[in-house]
Amino acid sequence: MTGGKGIASALAPVREALADGARAEAARLVAGAERDAAAIVDEARAEASRILDGARAEGRADGALAAAAARSRARAESRAIVLGARRRAYEELRRRVRGEVRALFDGPDAPANRAALAARARALLGSGARVERAGGGGLVARVPDAELDLSAGALADRALAALGTEVADLWAPR
Repeated sequence: MTGGKGIASALAPVREALADGARAEAARLVAGAERDAAAIVDEARAEASRILDGARAEGRADGALAAAAARSRARAESRAIVLGARRRAYEELRRRVRGEVRALFDGPDAPANRAALAARARALLGSGARVERAGGGGLVARVPDAELDLSAGALADRALAALGTEVADLWAPR
């Protein structure tokens, strides 16, 4: 069972602020990774060029095969580096979003935030829902046949999921 439109609406400003900060941090992380990847690609190209020069000396056919293999290795290595950088950027974004959401349940607005979540949980599950604090912040609400996870971790994951392809756009080339 999801938190519904009410939670999404309530979290929209938080999600936007987190997304803005995440975009800037992700852009910084990805720019650095892309610089690293470009340097490695340059090194790989130089190595491919050296291999190609040597292969030309041995024969045109052998040289073409060696150069293609070197370029293929360079492309694969470059792609692996970029994908690794994107994964690290996403994990850092996820860690920061989770921290920001947890902070909503530690700060001065924590009682109001918990009350709003409890009211939303009871609106979704019924007034008899048992609402408990979740470890790490947030709440978990239960009725005999359903459970609603409104923990800080689940709310952060939902906020990231709601960004959809917008998260991938954080590290897309501009």
